Amino acid sequence: MPIESLQVAGRPFELQLPDPERMLDDAIAGEAAGSSGWDPYWGLLWAAAPLTAGLLLQAAPRCRRALELGCGAGLTGIAALAAGLVVTFSDQSSAAVQLAQGNAARNGFPDAPGLIFGWEQPPAETGTWDFLFGSDILYDRSAHRPLLVTLQQLLAPGGIVWIGDAGRANAAVFAECATAVGWSVRLYDQRLLPVRGFEQLQFRLLVLERSF
Repeated sequence: MPIESLQVAGRPFELQLPDPERMLDDAIAGEAAGSSGWDPYWGLLWAAAPLTAGLLLQAAPRCRRALELGCGAGLTGIAALAAGLVVTFSDQSSAAVQLAQGNAARNGFPDAPGLIFGWEQPPAETGTWDFLFGSDILYDRSAHRPLLVTLQQLLAPGGIVWIGDAGRANAAVFAECATAVGWSVRLYDQRLLPVRGFEQLQFRLLVLERSF
């Protein structure tokens, strides 16, 4: 597997990335099992991940338990670990969770826990988390409502959600959907300055809190 070295907010990270053929095989297996939302690109470093990781390093919420949703190769979760949070990696792909855990160990954080589940069936036995976060997870409109159900079930009272997005049109659709079912949604740019709306291909951090 290839190794990529990068700097995020002045801190070095080293990530092992999956072989493209393995990602495709994982997607085919997921589809054959009847799971939705599988794609063969989960292990790529998508555009919002380094920016979201940088914000986590600089301003991660102080909390007891944190869960990364759609962890992929694990960069944002590793940044949260580096910021001092206790992080559980999660993804619907077992290969993604294993890779994220391995990358966490590679960067000095061994034994980080992991969960494997799809947003259509969030786990009921794990309890709740004070902080849920992810990046590049809003590209598929069909996943928005299952994601909102997962957020509602897994976020502890008084908790907060961060989702980094690289400026895709579906992020605005998700924000409208979240607001419609009672979430408070605030937007920030890559410097963590508040902004009023979405611009195409401009990073936005969506911060969600319960208003119900």
